[in-house]
Parts: sequence; C-alpha cells; structure tokens
Amino acid sequence: MGSLPLAACVLSLGLADVGAAQQAAPASFAFDDLILAHAQRNGLDPRLVKAIVATESEFHPPCVSPAGARGLMQLMPETAAELGVPAEALFDPETNIRAGTDYLGLLFRLAWRRYGLEGTRFRDGPAWAKRRVIAAYHGGPRALAGPWSQASRTYVRKVCALRASPATRLRPR
Repeated sequence: MGSLPLAACVLSLGLADVGAAQQAAPASFAFDDLILAHAQRNGLDPRLVKAIVATESEFHPPCVSPAGARGLMQLMPETAAELGVPAEALFDPETNIRAGTDYLGLLFRLAWRRYGLEGTRFRDGPAWAKRRVIAAYHGGPRALAGPWSQASRTYVRKVCALRASPATRLRPR
C-alpha cells in the first residue's frame, strides 16, 4: 500500500489539476461514520484508521496507485481477494473501509502474536508495535520484522503525525 499524493489521483478523478481535485474532494469528515463503525468492529483506533485514509487517498474513493492499490484505504486487489472482496468493489467507500480495517486488524493480530502481546487491546499496545503494524500496512506483513524502506519510515511518520493532529478528529455525533 503506497502513500498516494493528491496529484496521482487527478487522472483517476478526470480533473485538469490538483486545485480542481481539492475542490472536488469530499470533506475529511464525510467517511467518519464508516470509519468509526469498522474501526470499532475490529477493535481499532478510529483516528488511526482516519490517518491511514488521509495518507493513502486523501479521502478520494476513486484513487488508484501506480502499483494498482485502490480506493480510500488503497488496498491491492490481491489483498482484497484474500479478504473475500472483489477488486471492482474497492471503489465503494464502505467496502473499502471494511476491507481495509479487516486487513489492519489482521496485521495487529499477527504483530500481537509475534511479540507476545495477546490479551492487550490494540489501543493499549506499545507505540513501537503500533508503528510496526503501520509499516506493515504500507509495505506488507514482512515489515512487522523489519527492516523498513525509507518510504515506509516516511509513511509511518506521516500516519503517526496525522493520527495525533486535529485533522483526524471524528465529527461529533
């Protein structure tokens, strides 16, 4: 799952420039209900999920990365298929967020098993383990053990910074 800058989405949006893409972008809170529901279903921090969506697609459901990752959480079709989700469904926000949070939850379970953290809620886990899961979301499960590429290190820093920023607050209900 590669980080996808807004400019890379311009072609998939059919817009002439990044400024037009920013105007067409849904508000960052447009997917809060879906993020909250699917994060809770997987025992995940909704702000972490929202930070991943912001980093991966900047809230643009039709994004496709150069590697072929699709939708809000930029899932690869092969990963989605392993989760029982057909590639063509990845542009649907609910399906994409459901599959993305399922995958993130799977990565957390793998990490918690690997590092003997079973019984610890994901939210209560050590920061270093959470960073490994974020790196694995970006670079694949091998990143749980490291080493990370420079791109994964940058991705982890960006997701963590967004997670801590006011930008990932969820809209009050």
